[in-house]
Amino acid sequence: MKVRSFRGTKARAAKLLVTAAVLATTRGYGYAADMPVKAPAATPFFTVNDTSVSFTWYPSATDPGVPGGSDVVPGGVAGERNAFNKFVGTVTHFDVWKYGTNYFNLDFIQSDKRDPIEGVAGANGAVEVYGLSRSTLGFNELSGSKAFETVITKNVSFEWGGDANTENNGLAPEKKDIVVGLQFGLNLPGTVNFAVLAYKEWNHNNFLACGATTTGIPCPVAAFGAFTGDREFHLIPRLELQISEPLYFLKTQTPVTWNSFTGVNFPKGTGVSNANLLAMGGGAAVLANNETKTEVFTDNRLTFDMLRWGINKPGIWETYVGYRYWYNKFGTDHNAPLFSLIAPGTSIESTAYLGTTYHFK
Repeated sequence: MKVRSFRGTKARAAKLLVTAAVLATTRGYGYAADMPVKAPAATPFFTVNDTSVSFTWYPSATDPGVPGGSDVVPGGVAGERNAFNKFVGTVTHFDVWKYGTNYFNLDFIQSDKRDPIEGVAGANGAVEVYGLSRSTLGFNELSGSKAFETVITKNVSFEWGGDANTENNGLAPEKKDIVVGLQFGLNLPGTVNFAVLAYKEWNHNNFLACGATTTGIPCPVAAFGAFTGDREFHLIPRLELQISEPLYFLKTQTPVTWNSFTGVNFPKGTGVSNANLLAMGGGAAVLANNETKTEVFTDNRLTFDMLRWGINKPGIWETYVGYRYWYNKFGTDHNAPLFSLIAPGTSIESTAYLGTTYHFK
């Protein structure tokens, strides 16, 4: 999750204390004693409360199973890799309160015509909405102690959250998942959080749907009746690593931060019974195309705090450049026939990107 450094805040607080001490010494203790005493300010509910909007351009995104030429030929051209532009508008909220943190992220994603609506050649690019949330409760905060501050950890937290999406491409995914587990704040410079979570996903796949009540495609085995393409996957382990490191070695109050996120999902099954998969036809190839493998997502970016330069107004406007690598995207097996022969390379996304963020202050 996104956690900001408090180093700048502490430095400003220290400077104010030093200034107050100098004024008291210069003007004399009698002057300080004669000043009216103000009641202490109430502690705000949120110690950090940040909402922002972003825009990001990914010039070489992929969609597993969508072959090249999908914008001009129905079904695309088998054997050709497909990569396309994705333009992402994002609304993000992050807060820190007495006992923990909350993080909410909502993406509005527009593909270009090489990933067309409903897979129809010549249609406009598909549109996706993707939401994600994560919340934590810190054990140090809950216990009112530093019992979980050790040589290895700064804190340990209970973490939970979930994802949900919908997209109008040929696959028509409708993902929903929940996560719950522990987050370990590692005792390293900057912010380094490692989470061990239980992960449960439900999704949809139009390629598997059949029957008059769904796609109109008849099911090869009538005994199975209509099958909507809905899938329920196994409960699996998930690992998350989040890093935020201000690059202080570049400058005392550097405007550059390295942000990194890595997520690992272990194989989650097909989400469909083998009997239903075989009923779709295609035999062993259908089983191979739908069996999931370990999925690895990693995203690294350098973020530049633009207004810290010159006018010294940090934390308002940022720009960033980064690189995303997504192995076995959505758990797809890049060696399966669909992702190695029909739409090769689409199961692995590798793209640089750039973007900008504005924080509401």
